[in-house]
Amino acid sequence: MLNSSTASKTHAARAGRAALSDTRIGAGPRMRAGPGALVVYSLTIIYASLNPFFGWRAAESFVLFSLPKYWSIFDIAINFVAYTPLGALVAAIWRFRVRRRLGPVAIPASVDVHAWLISVATAITLSFTLEYAQSFLPGRVSSMFDWVANSIGAMVGATVVLVPPGRRALSRIEQWRHRHFSYGVQTEWGLLLLAIWFFSQLNPAIPFFEAGNVVNSTNGTAGSIGTGLAPVFTGGERPHPYDPLFLLPQAVAITFNVCGFALFISLLLHPANRAWVSVLVIMALGFLAKVSMAAMLLKAPLLIAWMGPGTVIGLSSGFLLFTFFAQRSFRWRAFSATLFVFAGALLAKITGVYGTWSDTLRLFDWPYGQLLNFASLTRWVHEVWPLLALIFLASLFVKHRFEH
Repeated sequence: MLNSSTASKTHAARAGRAALSDTRIGAGPRMRAGPGALVVYSLTIIYASLNPFFGWRAAESFVLFSLPKYWSIFDIAINFVAYTPLGALVAAIWRFRVRRRLGPVAIPASVDVHAWLISVATAITLSFTLEYAQSFLPGRVSSMFDWVANSIGAMVGATVVLVPPGRRALSRIEQWRHRHFSYGVQTEWGLLLLAIWFFSQLNPAIPFFEAGNVVNSTNGTAGSIGTGLAPVFTGGERPHPYDPLFLLPQAVAITFNVCGFALFISLLLHPANRAWVSVLVIMALGFLAKVSMAAMLLKAPLLIAWMGPGTVIGLSSGFLLFTFFAQRSFRWRAFSATLFVFAGALLAKITGVYGTWSDTLRLFDWPYGQLLNFASLTRWVHEVWPLLALIFLASLFVKHRFEH
């Protein structure tokens, strides 16, 4: 039987380990990632609404409250879907803050009503502001139908997360998240970065774990594999895909990117999970998203233009490299991931080709509109993601400097 002195020492040791664990996972009164997700999504809507951001001029008339000359069911559906997550985010964040302030006390129904009203008012105000701003852009058209679709989408999103079935679904999602990913604010920011990465994979014109865009081989330009080395080494003709000067830099860049991304995922996972299984599942989902969007958007001859021998070699060698570094401690995985993400992004920028927007749009076979917004937004997200990941990984490494 332990005496009081031994028991107190044991309790202190356990408390010390708990404090270390809490610090490791990012516990504490820090800003949660929910507001960050709201900011990111709001910026996405602003970009999609005001792109290309040039050509501003005085509005000839204010047509928001008049029937538009041109409209389509697809545009209305896109506007509805775009604001549904916005309404859900605002309502969920408001309800979460109230729940955290009240503690175990039951949340009154008036809180849900306030959350719904605030969510809808926020969406209506944002949509009205952006539709009004579009009247000053020659390439955009203000539409009352768009504003109404935005508002209804926000109403639906807020309603879904506030009704009892929606709250139960969110609770199950939260339980699933805690079973598979570590607890803490830092993990939430990492999951936000992971969601941003998935969004960037929806553009099939961007090569998998590379930079730039695939090259349109249907118009007589360089070959179909996304690399900028073709004009350098072959004078603009299609290079042989197994040419070492063509293949090696591309494969090395993909290897570094895959290993860095896999290590990034391993830092978010629950310690009880097998890292290599989760990494394979997440990368397979990204690959499936790329393939599905390619089948939907790209011209038929370019469906697998982003899959070449360099991609296959890079994916395989990057995962094998990850299995070696995955055995290291948390801090050194963060350090290794930082180096690999930096090196992979830098080398990908060097070897990638960036065509003009007109060349990029020729890759697609999509007659329903909004293509320029989608292609430009996903490309910018893809370009910015390595920088955001570097900041996140560097912060993890610095905050865990006490780990031996």
